[in-house]
Amino acid sequence: MLPPMAAEDLYAFRFLTDAQISPDGTRIAYAMREIDREKNTYRSAIWLVPFDGGAPGQRLTYGTGQDAQPRWSPDGRMVAFASDRNAQEDEKTKKKPKNLFVLSLDGGEARQLTTFSDDCGDPMWSPDGTRIAFVVKDPKPKDAADDGGIRVYDRLRYKTDEGFLLDGRRKHVWIADISGGGTRRLTDGDWDDLQPSWSPDGRSIAFVSNRTAGRETNTVADIWIVDVESASTRRITDEVGSYGNPRFSPDGRTIACYGVAKAIGSSAKNVRVFTFPATGGPGRDLTATWDRTVGSTVMSDMRSQAQTLPPTWSGDRSRIIFVGSDQGTANVYSVPVSGGDVRAETMGSHQIVSLSLASDARRFACVYSNATLPGDVAAGELKGTLRQLTDINGELLRARHIASPERVEFTGADGWKIEGWVLKPRGFDPAKKWPLVLEVHGGPHGAYGHGFFHEFQMLAGRGYAVLYTNPRGSHAYGEKFSTACVGDWGGKDYEDLMAGVDHALGWGWVDPERLYVTGGSYGGFMTNWIVGHTDRFRAAATQRSISNNISAFGVSDIGWHFWEHEMGDASPWKDPAKLVERSPLTYAAKVKTPLLILHAERDLRCPIEQAEQFFTALRLHGAETQFVRFPEDNHDLTRGGKPRNRVEHARRIADWFDSHR
Repeated sequence: MLPPMAAEDLYAFRFLTDAQISPDGTRIAYAMREIDREKNTYRSAIWLVPFDGGAPGQRLTYGTGQDAQPRWSPDGRMVAFASDRNAQEDEKTKKKPKNLFVLSLDGGEARQLTTFSDDCGDPMWSPDGTRIAFVVKDPKPKDAADDGGIRVYDRLRYKTDEGFLLDGRRKHVWIADISGGGTRRLTDGDWDDLQPSWSPDGRSIAFVSNRTAGRETNTVADIWIVDVESASTRRITDEVGSYGNPRFSPDGRTIACYGVAKAIGSSAKNVRVFTFPATGGPGRDLTATWDRTVGSTVMSDMRSQAQTLPPTWSGDRSRIIFVGSDQGTANVYSVPVSGGDVRAETMGSHQIVSLSLASDARRFACVYSNATLPGDVAAGELKGTLRQLTDINGELLRARHIASPERVEFTGADGWKIEGWVLKPRGFDPAKKWPLVLEVHGGPHGAYGHGFFHEFQMLAGRGYAVLYTNPRGSHAYGEKFSTACVGDWGGKDYEDLMAGVDHALGWGWVDPERLYVTGGSYGGFMTNWIVGHTDRFRAAATQRSISNNISAFGVSDIGWHFWEHEMGDASPWKDPAKLVERSPLTYAAKVKTPLLILHAERDLRCPIEQAEQFFTALRLHGAETQFVRFPEDNHDLTRGGKPRNRVEHARRIADWFDSHR
């Protein structure tokens, strides 16, 4: 029998973060991230692999830092990428900024294009290959006085989980000249401009911005166009919806994008494919009859939630190609430009992210994963066979016990069918009784499915069955399903989860005296809720959780819009009783289940005060609990945090359950 997956095995994993096919469709550039265990950080490089799979991947860039976001020049002779090479570490953030570089595939060293003190992102080549559009924060004023660390804010959005406390500088669209002509800021103003996308003639750039009068309190995102020469801007969308990822049609007359027709402050609604005239005017919802969502909602602890890449026109310009999610899978789909029936371009029990297409819009490359594969480069042709081209974690996976999931289906609240999966424990014997861990995903509008989890495999390796399900609120089962938990956290979603446990007990080999539960974010909220409403679990572990809806409203970086929507239009001054009634903190006196609390100190999505309140309440009421704080990490700890923190986080969950086994 192969040895089990261990927490420390995380150090050996390689993480695939991007895969970009060359314009002629013959090569794929990809970014691969590895852990530097000694320095407790990551390093990454750009690699190349042929589309036909005729040779293994070859490393293209070298160094001790991080190279990421490879982007091909239109002629396929150069690759641009972002890198922190040559950068100085920021004394406050302890991070090195990533600037833009270009590397000729004919040979030679990478050439640096930008010299900013902040990360450059969203790079995109101009159609003629002479310029690259990108996004970066405005430079710090050279004559700014030293404020001694004092921060003064006069607007609501003053912090983000990704950027911590903001300094007031905005992100704007810039252009870098490939020939060495320097950089030029193209947009300006007291708003952020993101996701630049060139028009086919190179005269204008579409981008995303919220320039509404009420931008401080709403979550609107509009598509704008800026003229490259004059820098004049014009809005394309309606100041009502939330749109993103613009892409011009080949004739430049239409812009395709993703979005929702009305910004609501959360991700409960299906994201759809829209088109808008480039001159402005009413848009068209192309996927109105497809009751699924654009993008990959399938979760994994091998990567952060993937950025949905822009839609792409088919070679004959009759269809728009995108990634969508359906019942635990993420595949490539297309829809007619006139709207109508959505067609699957790939099929299978897997997750496709980071999709890119060649110039013919037929060949494509992607990051590909499933429940037993953390992530590799795959390629194929639309309506053809998908081929895995790399095997970046194969040596490790073949040396460890990797449990394969088995699909389960059961009846939840109101007779609704609920989907889930179970990993059987290493050494499984149906004649024995086995402990079971219920895993609850975050969001609440994310989804489990065919994605790899190091945490799940580690628990299965230690002899636990791992049950993970998609209760109401999960995406990829239709909008009625994904919105069903709104205003009802801890209601029928809780009933769905308990129905899953009851279903597992019906198998006969699950030990009812050794049930465990864990989850993060909304899954942490639900873990807290569960231990306050039932004693059936022997131990629990709550990760980056929510315990108090009233304080979360004001301390979370998305609190005022997310909680107001998700709690059914409740706020601390409008129906505060509901926020109290649906807060796990309210039921702290009832908790008898030993609870491990894990939280990152820089988490601004679910701030650590949420964990502090719950820990204090449980200790005051005599419950067995332990509070573990992780420094220097945010809400993304388990997916991209400090390697040592990630390993320790996983190990402590398994050790806690073992100590109550």
